[in-house]
This record gives sequence, C-alpha cells and structure tokens, in this order.
Amino acid sequence: MYDEAFSLFEIDDPAPSPNVLAPLPIKAEQIQAIRDAFGRAGVASQDERKALIEAVVLREVAGLRDLLAVDVQRILQRIEGRHSTKPRSTGSAWDNREGDTWIDKL
Repeated sequence: MYDEAFSLFEIDDPAPSPNVLAPLPIKAEQIQAIRDAFGRAGVASQDERKALIEAVVLREVAGLRDLLAVDVQRILQRIEGRHSTKPRSTGSAWDNREGDTWIDKL
C-alpha cells in the first residue's frame, strides 16, 4: 500500500508524441534556388557562401544538403538583401545627392 501512494508522485518521462513533426530536409529545387541566388549576387567563393549560410542558420554546415527546408527562405532573403544593397559611398552627402540642385543648373 505504501508503494501505491508513493507511485502517485513519481513522474515518468513523457513519451514522445507521434504527432510531432520533424523538420523537413532540403529539396533539390531549393538547393538550386540557393545556387542561382549566389550566382546572381556574384558570390563565387565557397568560403564566403558557407560563412553567409552559417550566419543565417547559426550552426555549422558542411554542405547544402545539411540544410533544412525551413532555412532556405531566410538564406535567400539574406543573399538577395546583400545583392540589392547600395554600395557605400565615400563622399559627403552633398557629393552623393541624387538630383541636381538649382546651383548645378546655373
């Protein structure tokens, strides 16, 4: 009887739920999309590609096949964001203005 009362307070490890979804592996189309994005962005160095991917997923990646399907969208956004950013200008705000001013038109 004492054992039964004590067993009320024992906490078993929860059994894994069969409904838990595992992360999906990357698809061949997604790998090609990443390669195409790197090509459009002009990133040819494997080290630079790896550094960019690891900065996004926050883990070490040996190759594109190590990625998960959920990682792809963030990687593509980072590549496209890097490609679309304007290069830093070295002049002053006056030198880098977009339009002509009335002084320029004189």
